[in-house]
Amino acid sequence: MKDVGDLLRDGDPIAREGGMSDADISRMRRAVVSAANHESAMTAWWPRPILIAATVAVTIVAGVIVGHRLPPRDAAIDDIASAPSSRTVSAERRQLQFASPGGTRIIWVFDPEFTP
Repeated sequence: MKDVGDLLRDGDPIAREGGMSDADISRMRRAVVSAANHESAMTAWWPRPILIAATVAVTIVAGVIVGHRLPPRDAAIDDIASAPSSRTVSAERRQLQFASPGGTRIIWVFDPEFTP
């Protein structure tokens, strides 16, 4: 019985073709070597500093935008102070919900009166 690898090798049309001629191989090699030798000096120095500066600028702008959208620090402290005490929260049922990367929704319900 043939496995998948054997079936793929049997159906490969390139395997039945002949290889490249020596003239084609040497012509292709000369083209690659000549392109490597003629690298432009202009393309070698300018993209890196510009890309780094652009990355830094985008990071700073994103930080400023996120910083403006966050609530003030005093408001966060007030929210914590006004939260119900732990005794009232622990007597209630609590849920944890999230969705997996495949789209499955998972809901856990925590019951404080549960005894195993």
